[in-house]
Amino acid sequence: VEEAAIAGLKRALTALNSYLASNTYLVGHRVTLADIIMTCDLSRAFTWILTKSFTKEFPHVERYLWTMANQPNVIKVSGEVKQTASVPQVQSAKVAAQPKEAVKPKVKSEPKSESSKPKAEEVPEQDEAPKPKAKNALDLLPPSTMILDEWKRLYSNTKTNFREVAIK
Repeated sequence: VEEAAIAGLKRALTALNSYLASNTYLVGHRVTLADIIMTCDLSRAFTWILTKSFTKEFPHVERYLWTMANQPNVIKVSGEVKQTASVPQVQSAKVAAQPKEAVKPKVKSEPKSESSKPKAEEVPEQDEAPKPKAKNALDLLPPSTMILDEWKRLYSNTKTNFREVAIK
């Protein structure tokens, strides 16, 4: 799984690197929203997982990130970007699953003693009568004498000035 993720990341960075070889920014010759979003994504990747040895294959992506990350407004909002020296270790799924199972029995035993108390409190709440809904002011009006279907038919079939036909 990890190898597939790394291969996908390399493929994406290779495509971005080839595009940035001939362009300074993603769209046009000025900073756009696309550049800001890409900078946010790349800065998190550089901070957490992309080491210098990994990114040396993508010099244009590095140039692009440092160009964008060193903009004064970007520094104001997100702070300085520093590239990580090493990738953090990820625990395997088997090791992570064992502590979860050990925690579950402790959690189950505690709520059992407390679970009877909330049920007793909930019962009086259900005995209360539901509050009546307020009536809408439009429900109090008498029914309309206008037949809406006839008006729709007249409107859709009139090809000339509708005001002349409708006001009779």
